[in-house]
Amino acid sequence: MKRWFSIAAVVVLSLALVIGVACGGGEDEVERVKEVKYGVGLPLTGLYGSGLGMPAQQALELASDYIGEFTVAGEKYKWNLIFEENGWSSQGGVASATKLIFEHGVKLMTQLGGDAGMSAQTICEESGVILFPTAIPLEAFGPDKPHTFLGQTHAVPNTVAIFKYISEVYPGLKTLSAVAEDTSTGHMMAEAARTAGEYYGMEWLDAEYFPPETTEFYPVATKMANKNPDLLYLDFRPLTAVRELGWEGVSFYWAWTLTMAEYHGPEYVQGHLIYYPSPLGEALTGFLSEFAAEYEQRFGTEFLQQSLYSAIHLYFLTDALKKAGTVDDVDQIIATLETETFDTPMGQVKFGLPELDGVGHIFIMPCWIGEIRGEIGEDYHVVFEMSTDEVEALTAEIFGK
Repeated sequence: MKRWFSIAAVVVLSLALVIGVACGGGEDEVERVKEVKYGVGLPLTGLYGSGLGMPAQQALELASDYIGEFTVAGEKYKWNLIFEENGWSSQGGVASATKLIFEHGVKLMTQLGGDAGMSAQTICEESGVILFPTAIPLEAFGPDKPHTFLGQTHAVPNTVAIFKYISEVYPGLKTLSAVAEDTSTGHMMAEAARTAGEYYGMEWLDAEYFPPETTEFYPVATKMANKNPDLLYLDFRPLTAVRELGWEGVSFYWAWTLTMAEYHGPEYVQGHLIYYPSPLGEALTGFLSEFAAEYEQRFGTEFLQQSLYSAIHLYFLTDALKKAGTVDDVDQIIATLETETFDTPMGQVKFGLPELDGVGHIFIMPCWIGEIRGEIGEDYHVVFEMSTDEVEALTAEIFGK
């Protein structure tokens, strides 16, 4: 009996040791892959939620899955994305930034929306958190705001690309105007077009602005048709009205989706130019084409411009941490962002253009111009491309202080 008990005890002890080693090894393995917290303030409800917030969240989640584990200074990490509603508003920016910093302890953050990003800036700067806002004016950047980097592509570099293309393909255009939403973003787009157009010798005709809640566009379209500019920055909503009133010039706008094409009908979108890179037609190749297909299959929705920009954002940030050799030394990460170029599925991107903000925290990426042809906006064709370095050089020349 004692012998049987001794044997049993040995067996149990052996099993315990085996199980302990197995469990301990597994636990060590899990702990070996650390997490990098990334705070994301974004709208999750309403028009901005469906058109911008949700596409951004979905793309970030998919990009995180694709990136998986990555190595920084010999340690393995993965992303821990923490999403907070910012309501596309100033109040929401403060609330989401406060929660992300003081409840979740993030050192890296993005905020979608100009008002949210501007309001989150102060608390991020005071807390030593690197902030990547979107759609905020160049005046928000500078040496006195060392933690703020533009998180996505900006109106100014993209405007450079469209005017470079237009100067080569439509050299006879002499006058320029804009029909834009009466918001800070609408004015920013129009003013960027004005500066670039004047650089290429075009005469600026006064812009026409409409309130964001506008649903009847013939009044503003009539004013613009009477101006009859050769070239027009044209918000997609009044496009049909302006064309129906007989205007026959060249139009361009920053965004395009299949829904926008269906909204107008084929006869009004022919030749319309899109000057922010758009994931339509033959624009996406290789890995990005695969990524877009996986996105649409997983989420059952169109892979939009915001989806593309958000995915690129997480890829460049991952490469930045690798090159910085740290995930928590904010000063070293900032130094790396200011001096290195970063690999993404769209090619190399970087921060620069101190001529614009005094510090060089403006995001620069490759630009391409798309032209709408055929029956609907699915017939989107890339007609012009500029590399990151080309965009940077021409932007500094046109917009530099």
